[in-house]
Amino acid sequence: VGRATFDRLVQILEQNSIFKSSGRKPQRPVCYQLGCFLIRYGTRGADPLQAAHKLGIGFGTVFLYCRRVVRALREIGMQVITWGDEDRRNETTRRVMNWSGIPDCVGMLDGSLIRLTEMPECNGLTFICRKKYPAINVQAVVDHEKRFIAIELGWPGSVSDVTMWKKSHIWQHRLEYFPGNTLLLADKGIIVF
Repeated sequence: VGRATFDRLVQILEQNSIFKSSGRKPQRPVCYQLGCFLIRYGTRGADPLQAAHKLGIGFGTVFLYCRRVVRALREIGMQVITWGDEDRRNETTRRVMNWSGIPDCVGMLDGSLIRLTEMPECNGLTFICRKKYPAINVQAVVDHEKRFIAIELGWPGSVSDVTMWKKSHIWQHRLEYFPGNTLLLADKGIIVF
């Protein structure tokens, strides 16, 4: 995450009521809480103890900060990640056609595994992915400017990309999202609607 993106994210998160103190003791600024979240989840092999050590905070405080940031990100997610209007989809279709020669494409889809530092206590074995480590599965759709326009996350690492896609909100509401002949580019091929 670059400095400009970090600062913009802090501005957005500061608006969330979860970062407003309800007691006598004020919360640490959002930039510290977001930094803690990024150290814990954005550093390969990082764990809560490492984040606590780097920031000079208590072990339990790492979980508190991360829980706040995750909740705030989930609440703003649907405001930030959007398919856009018909003009935006037409622009993506036109740009992809000019770039690749593939007509009627409204986005590019791919999945990734986010490695967990430890296996969850509840149903932990379902999080073991095909690469033999605990993970969460994430799928995202981007437009021609590499902006996220849809995201599906939180599935255990053992769940296949196809299963995740078929259970996603986009697939189950595809007639609303994909009128007529439209398609998505995916790492396994082209999805036609």
